[in-house]
Amino acid sequence: MDDKTIITMLFSRSEEALSVLQDRYGRLCHSIAVQITGSPEDAGECVNDTLAALWNRIPPARPDPLLPYVLRITRYIALHRRRDARAVKRYAGEAVSIDAMQAEGRLDVLDELAVVDGTETDEAVLREALNGFLTGLKKEERILFLRRYWFEDPIPDIAGRLGITENHVSVRLHRLKAKLRRYLEKEGITV
Repeated sequence: MDDKTIITMLFSRSEEALSVLQDRYGRLCHSIAVQITGSPEDAGECVNDTLAALWNRIPPARPDPLLPYVLRITRYIALHRRRDARAVKRYAGEAVSIDAMQAEGRLDVLDELAVVDGTETDEAVLREALNGFLTGLKKEERILFLRRYWFEDPIPDIAGRLGITENHVSVRLHRLKAKLRRYLEKEGITV
């Protein structure tokens, strides 16, 4: 079954679409969520939350292609779960709930956005800049960058995948981050 058929099923509110999504992308989503959260249990919940988010977002969204859309949602959910878990540990001695921290802005995603000329960037501007940066990289640099900062693979895994030393990976990542900073500054975005 292709992605267009799955999206059509979601538009017609067929619950079978969720089963198909689970069968088709569940293991990949789980793998990404485990990399981010470090917990198979949390990863399973992230996959379930991803399916619920897809059910709620399609319609009206009609993503094309579907896989990057699914992975982006999974990653976003896993990052929030990891941040919430760390916040709970950090404030374990205090009687502060996650809701209270969100109300205070301690967990606000907007705090992490880059700044353009002193104002918060629109997500689309930042996405366009990052896509421009990635397009300008060589294939191996792009793989290295995405494996580390999108999929959050550990450096030893990246080194093994690319057949280079861990030190080489670390040095190249350091240079790529500096290159990204220069690129964003050239585009008028400061981080």
